[in-house]
Formats: sequence, structure tokens, C-alpha cells
Amino acid sequence: MKSRISIPALLGAILLGLVVSAAAAEVKIAVVSPQQILDDTKKGKKIKQLLAEYVETRQRTIQSEEAELKKLEAERVSQESVSSASAKQEKEKMFEQKLAAYQRRLQELDGEVQAKKREALGAFTKAIEQAVQQIAENENIVLVLEKGGSRAGTLILYNQDSLDLTGRVIKAFDSKGEQ
Repeated sequence: MKSRISIPALLGAILLGLVVSAAAAEVKIAVVSPQQILDDTKKGKKIKQLLAEYVETRQRTIQSEEAELKKLEAERVSQESVSSASAKQEKEKMFEQKLAAYQRRLQELDGEVQAKKREALGAFTKAIEQAVQQIAENENIVLVLEKGGSRAGTLILYNQDSLDLTGRVIKAFDSKGEQ
């Protein structure tokens, strides 16, 4: 029978081990907020702007197709009383086909947006990791944890401001010309 260890329990054990070993030597721990880095760096702001523009163009496409569907539905309803049964059936079939195509297109565009976000944020995340690693190595920090804010599932509920590397990572990004 397999036993599973939860992430918080594992983290607790690691931190306990670090605290115990801290008696023998100074152990430095830090936190970093990737979301704040995304929000506050030039490169992060540029990525957010590009993603917003990308989403906006896709949204305009969806709105156009949605307007066409509403127009077809209005035509179908208005001509319902004067159309023959076969004409009604044909319009209903055409509307259902267009609705299905619209729903497929909606899923495709959502997939494209998600892929674009992963692509843009993946490279940015790697750059954050490199900057954090460099700072941690320079300052002999043995553990850097992600500070996620107040969202559910956040492991860091409190930290002293002196442990937060976020400002230094932002400065490192902006001073390197990460644009």
C-alpha cells in the first residue's frame, strides 16, 4: 500500500529540517512573488499588453460570429409564420450548423489563447527562475519559496519583508534591459 505525503507536510518537514540545521549554521530563506514581477517589470508589462491585444483580436472575431448567429436567429423567428415546414426545417438546420461551427471556433480560439499565454509566460518564468537563482547564489540563500498572495492554496501566509526578493528581482530584470 502506497503512502502519500502531501505537499504542505513535505514542505513542513523540509522547513523543520532547515530550522534544526540552522542551529549549526545560518540558513537563509527567501520568498518571491512572480505575479508582482510580471506586474511591475518592463518585460512583464509588455507581455501582459501583448496578451491583452491578442485576446482582444480573438474576442472581436467571436463577437462578429455571435452577431451573425443572432441575426440568423432573428430572421428565422421572423419568417417562421410565413415559411413552409420544409423551409423552417432548412433554416433550423442551417442555424444549428452555424451554432456548432461557432462553438467549435470558440473552443479553438480559447485553445489558441491558452497556448499563447503558456508560450509567453513560459519564457518569462524561466527568466524569473534564473534571476532568483543568481540572487540566491550570490547571497547564499538556500531556499526560495513562491509567495502567491492571498489566493487559495498559497503556502506562504506570512513573511518578513526582509525575506522578500521580489524587489531585487524586479531591479535585476529592469537593469538588464529585459524589455
